[in-house]
Amino acid sequence: MVRLLLILGLVLNLVACASSPEPETPPPTPPVAESPPPAEPAPVYEPEPVRELPKTASSLPALGLSGLAALAGAGALHVVRRRIR
Repeated sequence: MVRLLLILGLVLNLVACASSPEPETPPPTPPVAESPPPAEPAPVYEPEPVRELPKTASSLPALGLSGLAALAGAGALHVVRRRIR
């Protein structure tokens, strides 16, 4: 019974699709030839003036690095002194 209903539904679907004609679309209109726009002159290359970078760097990272090196040296000296005694 279920098979019969499925087949009937399939047949009705095919008949419904085949019986409804698709609407005809009118042919597209040919494009109208337009005159090209007037050519613009090429832009003139003007280099930008050279700007100097702002001085944003500070000596703080160098001071931090020298402090870290001093701590590493003090630690190394401490280890060497302990081994000598």
